[in-house]
Amino acid sequence: MVCMNITKRSLHMIQQKRREQTWMPIKKSQLLPPLQRRIFLNLAKKDPQTINETAKAIKGHYKSSWLAFNSLEKKGMIRKVASKKYRGNEYPCFWITESGVFIALLEGANPATLLEKTLKIYPKNKDLQYLLEISPILGTDAFNVAFSAILGKGQLEPIDTTTIMVTQMQKKLSSDEVKQIITILKKYPEQYRQFRENVEQLRESVQILDSI
Repeated sequence: MVCMNITKRSLHMIQQKRREQTWMPIKKSQLLPPLQRRIFLNLAKKDPQTINETAKAIKGHYKSSWLAFNSLEKKGMIRKVASKKYRGNEYPCFWITESGVFIALLEGANPATLLEKTLKIYPKNKDLQYLLEISPILGTDAFNVAFSAILGKGQLEPIDTTTIMVTQMQKKLSSDEVKQIITILKKYPEQYRQFRENVEQLRESVQILDSI
């Protein structure tokens, strides 16, 4: 099993330093006003939809929904992933972005549904797939780190995902739950290799901090 011999104090110091350097102080409440949140979560549990389909699903007005879609798209939380024709006209269909999936988890979207949709819409993104698989074990509060990283950098890097997992593993997970996570990771060889390398980097950083 991957060695997790990293002290909580040292890990906290690493996380704090990285936050100060790269993460933006934006709250979830500032990012998702009520209508945008309803639209975002509606998309998260369904196949890609047009603006009109979403407006009908949430019983909203088209114009306000159109404005909310524009805002969500500018924030990088939804994107056009397909299109459909109706009476000779073509309309874009939207779904949440790969980065937006982590925010959807924090907002209460179902991990199994997100994984099902992600496999169809982003079939090549193995990082996203394995994180969705382990999210029921880690707990959604683990993805507060993902939320901050996405806001600060526009994406989630491998070292961010390792920090998320190591933090949760040391905080509250049982040995059986850690084994479950490693079993899932081994289904994704490249991601498992990267995880092991990142854990080793964290251990080296901790050794440096502990020697100061």
